Amino acid sequence: MSKEKKFYLLYPPITKMERYSSKVGSVGGEQIPLGIYYIAAYLRTQGFVAAVTDAEALKLTEDDIIKEIGDFAPGFVGISSTTVAFHRALTTARLIKEKFPNVAIILGGPHVTSNYEHAMSFDAFDYGVVGEGEATVLELLNALYEGRPVADIKGIVYRDTNGKLLNTGRREYIQDLDTLPYPAFDLISDINLYKPPPSNYKTLPVVNMITSRGCPSGCTFCDKNIFGRMYRKRSAQNVFDEIMYLWEKYRIREIAFVDDTFLVNKQRIYDLFGLIQKSGLFFHWTCMARINNVDFEFLKFLRDNGCWNIAFGIESGDEEILKVIKKDISLEKTRQVIGWCHRLQIKTKGFFIIGHPLETLETMNKTIEFSLSIPLDAVVVTINTPIPGSPQYAEAHKYGSLDTTDWSQFNYWRPVFVPRGLTKEILLEKQKEMYTRFYMRPHILFEYFKSLFGRGGIKRLKAILPSLSLLIQSKLKRI
Repeated sequence: MSKEKKFYLLYPPITKMERYSSKVGSVGGEQIPLGIYYIAAYLRTQGFVAAVTDAEALKLTEDDIIKEIGDFAPGFVGISSTTVAFHRALTTARLIKEKFPNVAIILGGPHVTSNYEHAMSFDAFDYGVVGEGEATVLELLNALYEGRPVADIKGIVYRDTNGKLLNTGRREYIQDLDTLPYPAFDLISDINLYKPPPSNYKTLPVVNMITSRGCPSGCTFCDKNIFGRMYRKRSAQNVFDEIMYLWEKYRIREIAFVDDTFLVNKQRIYDLFGLIQKSGLFFHWTCMARINNVDFEFLKFLRDNGCWNIAFGIESGDEEILKVIKKDISLEKTRQVIGWCHRLQIKTKGFFIIGHPLETLETMNKTIEFSLSIPLDAVVVTINTPIPGSPQYAEAHKYGSLDTTDWSQFNYWRPVFVPRGLTKEILLEKQKEMYTRFYMRPHILFEYFKSLFGRGGIKRLKAILPSLSLLIQSKLKRI
């Protein structure tokens, strides 16, 4: 083993078809997997040499990964995996074990955190890291490099000498996020690989940034096992400094803030954009937000400071379903907020879900009609998927059938949960109907047409054409 403490981090080689299950979904853009780049940066501050490979974005094969590991010669390999990508993480880990039997493999990410007994039932993985990873990975690697016991390290799962699986319990969350270094952007081979879907950016290059961890909301379909419900935020100064770093070093000209609740703390937003105003900087940006976190004056401030698109989780057009999933919003408030954004010329995207517990044909039809009745500019319509670790996962059997025989199906586009009284075919048909009826309206098509005449229009057209073609074909079949 090299004297250097080397750690190779991998995001597994899942394909777009596996992630989205259709050519329509494959138009979805690429986001930097910030988690592994944060861990790499954190380890480097402690004397480690780190390498990171996003095999999905780079479209690498398993053979490519094996060559990279052979060239880098790490002491340990870390793989971060969601539930839908777990089958790829597993096949890759098995191949790494076969080629490099002395290299221990550490599994992290949402799947092992929420379902460690399943994930660690495969001996291709030597250790599992559950929850927030930076401090845990550092302590684990130091112990392994120094040959010390790991039993007292919080936040890991491992096997004892008898093969028994042991869980050391959760580690406390990092309270001061300003103590973390910025993600290791310099380890990204080409930052231009990453950009949102074609209609979700104005200017390239654009990167995704996260400025907080934890979501205090109680939506039953969300898995909050990694960062929990305790809201922890980076300071306005810390976020501003990273923006300036990205602007100057990588010439980033747009930012997608991907916090679950970027706008939950208004004062921090006012402070952040106060700093940006003083610097003389102006850039376009997008974010995700909750309906209840905005008012008209706040939205006006956001628009005046570069916000041009906000994605809101709406989920359903039925008030009773909203109560069942503990969304804690009303349709009346949703209508008001989307109306405000339209008036202020802030584009809006609505996230909707088909197939909630207690869903019926009637409630799904209400959702479709509601999405058409408010001035949204875009929708994302997924199939309800009770992810391990979410409240819905534990209670799915009360409301219908849940198929857990193939985790690769848990991609939000294939029905693995079917509410009583419905079928997989009905869920897929309603999803298709919602997309078709929303996007085949003349004013929506016209707005997409106009976007093709802006900067990067040809690239947008090439990216959109496959989806548009499928939607038109679907529409013609219905006539």
